[in-house]
Amino acid sequence: MKKRKLLALLLILIITVSLGACNGAGNGNDKDNVGNDGKTSLGTAVDIHVASWNNAADNLSEIAEKFNAANGDKGKVIIDYSDSDYSKLKPALASGNGVPDIFQTQSRDIPAFFNSYGLRAFADLSDIIADDAENWVDFALETCKGEDGKYYAIPWDIGPVGLYYRADIFEEAGIDVNTLTTWDKYIEAGKLLRTKGDYYVEAFNFNGATSTDEFLIYFNQLGGQFYDENGNVNLASEEMIRAAELCLKMIDAGVAMDIPNAWDDRIAAINENRLVAFPYPAWYMGTMKNSCENTAGKWRITKIPAFEEGGNVYANAGGSVLAVSSTTKNLDLAKRFLEYAIKSKEGSDINMKYGEFPSYKPAYETEYFKSKDEYFGGLEVGTIFAGLTGAPATKWGPYFTDVSESMKTAAGNILANRMDPRQALEAATKDAQSKINAK
Repeated sequence: MKKRKLLALLLILIITVSLGACNGAGNGNDKDNVGNDGKTSLGTAVDIHVASWNNAADNLSEIAEKFNAANGDKGKVIIDYSDSDYSKLKPALASGNGVPDIFQTQSRDIPAFFNSYGLRAFADLSDIIADDAENWVDFALETCKGEDGKYYAIPWDIGPVGLYYRADIFEEAGIDVNTLTTWDKYIEAGKLLRTKGDYYVEAFNFNGATSTDEFLIYFNQLGGQFYDENGNVNLASEEMIRAAELCLKMIDAGVAMDIPNAWDDRIAAINENRLVAFPYPAWYMGTMKNSCENTAGKWRITKIPAFEEGGNVYANAGGSVLAVSSTTKNLDLAKRFLEYAIKSKEGSDINMKYGEFPSYKPAYETEYFKSKDEYFGGLEVGTIFAGLTGAPATKWGPYFTDVSESMKTAAGNILANRMDPRQALEAATKDAQSKINAK
């Protein structure tokens, strides 16, 4: 009996040790025993994970494939597809557990991330930028700066806005896009197109629930800011009211269509040949190529109309940054991947292939950037958008997530419920400010 008990105990001990070896030192990617060089106690490099979404994740996957091939056994970069509303990222940052080594956020959201989770949650990436800060688009770079003057994210792509339009349909209707110098003239062209078929020249979510992109585009074109000189929320500015009034004018003229699910319904409207023109950022080129193949060769891109003759024709919408968690076990690998993704010729070419317009200006000189794009009728789309990067800078502030939610409510009240724009925006201002004051 004693011998059987002794054998049983010995067997349990052997199994326990074996399992420990499998889960510990036997794992060449054990993150619990990693040195400052990003290697485990056995000398193997730790892999890193990158969280990104949709077309951007496809883009980074192709970059990672090339980077990993060249990087050998110094650690792999693995792309994880995430959601764009940060439903997994925010809890991870709040707890400090399970944070991706590198993660994407929209440019407008990163100041709020800095404020909510503290700069200590982010790795300092200033050394990637310090040597050539002048080579980055100014407004994109400024967004990535913490209060201490250091950079805790890298600007990846920006969203210069151009006018996408169907050259074949405009030509059939006898419309010369070069004559559409103001939004009023654009609306008149839209009315003419409505007599030729079920055509629309703008599309947005009327209730504001899934997107307020158009508000932001027109607001930015006018040089609007979300805060007054004292730092208080001011959504009822003249610029925001004019942006809202333009959206209403398009709806009333019958040239704008409602897209309840802004992302999916826009793609559907393009494929159905109903949405034949719209102002949108450069990064949407990749989505069109991937999701609207049947309209290839029919689209062109030019500058957007102005609010008045001779007025500003530049706007920016969207764009994203890449940040690194301070908890990463392989900071060296993370930084090298970011430099490759953004600064190398290979990375730049892949970014343009997927329509991610670079914030790093030397990329504008590559052969691929200047190449003709057959989807857009052989235009040098990179060169066109490079000439449209003069948008006024927008200060998003540390609480833009609160401001954004209130603005969505205002958009729905104005466009769907027909509330007076000033009244709706004043109410949204009070709502956003009260949320901020309560923090």
